Amino acid sequence: MRVWLYIVIVLFSLLLLFPLSQTVFHWLPEMPLAGVEKTPAEPRFHALAWWDGSLQERFEPWFNAKVGLRGWMVRTYNQIHNVLFRKFAGTGTKVVQGREGVLFEKVYVDAFHAPRQRRQKELRDVCEGVRALQDALAERGIAFLLVIAPSKAEILPEFLPEWVDVGGRPAKRSAREDMVPLLQEYGIQHMDVNALFRRWKSERAPSMFSKGGTHWNHYAAARVTGEILNALGRQTGRAMPVLEVTGVLTNDVVWATDNDLGQLLNLWSSQRFAGTQTHPVLRTSRSDPLPDILFVGDSFVLTLTRILDEAGLYRKRDTFYYFNRRFGYPADVDEPLDRGRLDIPAELRGRDAVVIEINEYWLPRIGFGFVKAALKALEEEARRRPESGPSSGSGISKG
Repeated sequence: MRVWLYIVIVLFSLLLLFPLSQTVFHWLPEMPLAGVEKTPAEPRFHALAWWDGSLQERFEPWFNAKVGLRGWMVRTYNQIHNVLFRKFAGTGTKVVQGREGVLFEKVYVDAFHAPRQRRQKELRDVCEGVRALQDALAERGIAFLLVIAPSKAEILPEFLPEWVDVGGRPAKRSAREDMVPLLQEYGIQHMDVNALFRRWKSERAPSMFSKGGTHWNHYAAARVTGEILNALGRQTGRAMPVLEVTGVLTNDVVWATDNDLGQLLNLWSSQRFAGTQTHPVLRTSRSDPLPDILFVGDSFVLTLTRILDEAGLYRKRDTFYYFNRRFGYPADVDEPLDRGRLDIPAELRGRDAVVIEINEYWLPRIGFGFVKAALKALEEEARRRPESGPSSGSGISKG
């Protein structure tokens, strides 16, 4: 009996020491985790930090991020938690499971359940700024389009968890419902994709969201991309590339963000959350010349630009992601965006269009600061060159 006790103690001690030995010797390949995590700063030892407890507070998250087998242990813990309690563990993005196993990001469910109310003055101030930017761009021959991406919870309320008051939701106005009439009043060129999705849904189109994804799927994003190109063509009166969805393919192949919520669960296998995938069959044709487009947007814009990149339907494209990071095409650019040193007039020079995308959850934060920064920069440029008049317009409609 005593021998077995010694064996158990030794095995248990080795089990405790194995993560530490992995930290030093890296016996096994590390298991990556999905999601974005901030790297904790390395704690600095000094007497005052020791006595006031701040050293210990900083050491714990730093050590947790560095310890070996962290990914293995996190996934194992999450898997056991899910099997035993049918719930999702984790401290990052909160994910909830709705009817028929459909996943939702909790912040979107909360926004559907209790929409945030905004003052009319705040919404009007935003619209005045966007309209001023639209006019300033038109004077430079640059088309403008605001694209409002839809929330999965708003489009698929029938799959929300049972605790959500779906029946009472129509009596509550969302930020989008308050914003769209003002966009129309101010004559802002915009595309309400929520309304488009509802129409396509009524026409029995394939699902616009994957079961395990929070973003629009590639089928829906491709249709939206085609609508954007058509809208820019109508504004400018110039030929734009054509992108048309002519059919769909259904399979279990996950593209990019189609199972991003399932992957964020950090289980040993997330494939069961992905469901059947709907992929577009595309017909494209290029224009001569190809356009140069600046995109400003949140994570939903990345699917649009991925589709356009793969089809090669512009000669150049830059994306200001949340207006704090830059992505580019055809140059493979991925770098922080320094707002303080950004020359916005130079960024706009030679562009054919500016497209600002924003998910309705973020309204009214249109452009994430880009609108104000662009107006300020263009006004400063105009003051430096008072003798020069505005450039000729492009026939862009302002109403």
